[in-house]
Amino acid sequence: MIYILIILISFTSSAVLMPILRKIGIKRGFCDQPDGNKLKIHKNPIPYLGGLGIFFGLIAGLIFSRLFHQISGLQAVGVILGSIIILFLGFWDDLKWKKSSRPLIKLFYQFLAGALIVFILIKIGVDFKFSLNPIIGAFIAGFYIVGAMNAMNMEDGMDGLAGGLTAISLIGFIILSIAYQAIFPLAISLALLGAVLGFLIYNFEPASIFMGDNGSHFLGFSLALLAIIFTGHPIYNFSHFAGPILIIGLPVFDAGWAIIRRLGKGKSPFLGDRGHLYDKINQKGLSSKKTVLLCWLIQCILVIIGIGIM
Repeated sequence: MIYILIILISFTSSAVLMPILRKIGIKRGFCDQPDGNKLKIHKNPIPYLGGLGIFFGLIAGLIFSRLFHQISGLQAVGVILGSIIILFLGFWDDLKWKKSSRPLIKLFYQFLAGALIVFILIKIGVDFKFSLNPIIGAFIAGFYIVGAMNAMNMEDGMDGLAGGLTAISLIGFIILSIAYQAIFPLAISLALLGAVLGFLIYNFEPASIFMGDNGSHFLGFSLALLAIIFTGHPIYNFSHFAGPILIIGLPVFDAGWAIIRRLGKGKSPFLGDRGHLYDKINQKGLSSKKTVLLCWLIQCILVIIGIGIM
């Protein structure tokens, strides 16, 4: 019953906030402008404050979890602080960096934020099992965070896509948490799932609000955190290394292929294009809704495989 209530509270908080944030976005000009950009498929300005609503939904779920002693106060504060750092970075991206031609500076600040979050995770007791050397383990954890942030950002190209992929991954981490009786990641997964579902009501085609880079960065960080908790040393326990990556799923593989594809063409890996898997499917003649549903199905398969090998 507590688990169900965590989802309901975070879902309700997120769903109630979305229309309010949409109005604020329109009034204050926090909108994603098409501006003739061929990478954008929407025709009218759409507010990008959805990530903020998901964040507050997560907070509501975490507070409820803390009240019923599912997580410690230190753990809740650590996750919230890390989320605030990423949200701030994402908002700066929405406001400034999207118009900038200096991606390396953006990447530098992402790694700086990742290093700060790694420090926070150490303080709340998260163990990095990537390596027997704690310094190497912390470095890889930072790479996971930055990589997942950018991977999820790449998947935020169609209404409902990134949010749906995240929700499916979270269901996978919920199953994994229950199987391993891991309360901390279970509380995060439940609270975030409810918040994402509250967002999807307004984001599935036709979307009335976007998550923005603040939301995609935030969701990427959250999935990276869950993956880090369950990841084992790749040499001593390869299945526990590969399993969490598969549960994050499609964003990892699509982002990896995008980097290889762009470098192979002599282009910057930071330069956006319409060569992602969802773009290719859509270009074959499927509608946007069917494209998103097919990507969700692929994500389900990857998550099932990831859980199966753990």
